[in-house]
Amino acid sequence: MKGIAGIAAFLSAGAALLVAGSADAQMRPHRAEYTLRLGTALNATRIGTIVQDVELTCDGWRIRRELTVDASLTPSFKVRFTSRLVGEEPRGTDFSWRGVQVLNGADREVQGKAEREHGAWRVDRTTPDGPQPSLLPSFTHMPVAAVDWLARRLAAGSEAFPLLVFVPEAEGGAFLLDVKRAATGAADKPPPSQRRVEVPAKQSWPFSLAVTRAGRTDVKPIVTLRGRLYDSGVMDGVVADAGVITVAAHLRDLQMREAPACPK
Repeated sequence: MKGIAGIAAFLSAGAALLVAGSADAQMRPHRAEYTLRLGTALNATRIGTIVQDVELTCDGWRIRRELTVDASLTPSFKVRFTSRLVGEEPRGTDFSWRGVQVLNGADREVQGKAEREHGAWRVDRTTPDGPQPSLLPSFTHMPVAAVDWLARRLAAGSEAFPLLVFVPEAEGGAFLLDVKRAATGAADKPPPSQRRVEVPAKQSWPFSLAVTRAGRTDVKPIVTLRGRLYDSGVMDGVVADAGVITVAAHLRDLQMREAPACPK
């Protein structure tokens, strides 16, 4: 049960979009819908969806994500999981969010804010168990800025590099991503029952990454992800593998939006 919920959280976080970056990798605001399937077979069972809406304002980025999983692993073992996140990231200066997760009818709401303090990130989280303040390493990237940095490194030709990222859906901690450029995309072709969605972009990069808790280099990855990142900030063909469970996410709808005309 926790395995599917954990993979789902990282899939939704991995689909987080990037802020405006270089000319080679510049985010465009958009709304993307993904279909989740259990496994990578062409006839893999559909188990849920991810809907992500990223809005660019003159103050920064606003993110809305909703992830749903309804999976029957056995006739007597079913998992129903929903995760909703609303976040604001004013151009990398801080990040505030409110999230609600519902697992088999039991809901949990968390809200918080991450701010730079004396060279490090201070996170103030309010949970049903009370306040839970914490500190993150100074090189940790907030969700939106993290994918911007990922795209910049891939566009620059980097073959392998580490990335520290804050994942609010996964208990609000810092995670280390061991990123590598892949030879091909992990799941470039959608199942025959799902139409292929064309992504507007000039470049794209297949990638793989292993996720571990920051500071815990002696343990196996929590999950590995493979997929394709486009220079417009959209991901597709993402596969999350936690060993006993594998989940694939394919675009089923994409709406690109215009950036606002802001005063300089």
